[in-house]
Amino acid sequence: MAAPGAGFGVSFKDIIISGGPTLALLICLSIYSVALIWERWKTFRRSTGDLSRLAEKLKAMLSQGSLADAVALCRTHKGAASAVVMASLTGSSDKAERKRSAERAIERAVADMQKGLTVLGTVASVAPFIGLFGTVIGVMRAFRDLASAAGAGPGVVAIGISEALVCTAAGIFVAIPALAAYNYFNLMSSRFADEMGWLSEEIIEKLSEKVHR
Repeated sequence: MAAPGAGFGVSFKDIIISGGPTLALLICLSIYSVALIWERWKTFRRSTGDLSRLAEKLKAMLSQGSLADAVALCRTHKGAASAVVMASLTGSSDKAERKRSAERAIERAVADMQKGLTVLGTVASVAPFIGLFGTVIGVMRAFRDLASAAGAGPGVVAIGISEALVCTAAGIFVAIPALAAYNYFNLMSSRFADEMGWLSEEIIEKLSEKVHR
């Protein structure tokens, strides 16, 4: 007994080829989005790595009055948090000015972390529509083949539609990881901004207390 669909003589390679330029575009978008996700993940890992440990050490040093040690620790730390903490520790002696400096440092760090996220969001939004466009073109081609093939059965349309649906599946396949990464990175950058805002405010308050003693 022949396997189901064996009579159609359509292989996976044939289906991929039938996807045409639309499927090729989706494959390129998939490769690009995966590369971008990997690059952003490394950036986020570097920026947020050891953040809680850094905060604990800084609080301990400031409690002991070791301002020089806190500055030295920030200079050796490779994450984006060090620039924010340095803005809180050094600079103007005015509390309000130091707070504004820390806020600007947080904004710069978050902007750096969010580079490329707009592209990920665009890919997540557009990929399904590109896949749907390829499917519509494929279905139109399938019915055209049915009309031109005298006495052809429904198998001709079935094969054409199955080939066309590959584009829809590819569009969804590209969109899902791009959307998940977009939401995840935005959430992480928002959390980073909140945590650094709390940390810088605590540092500035402690320094202000020491000055007024």
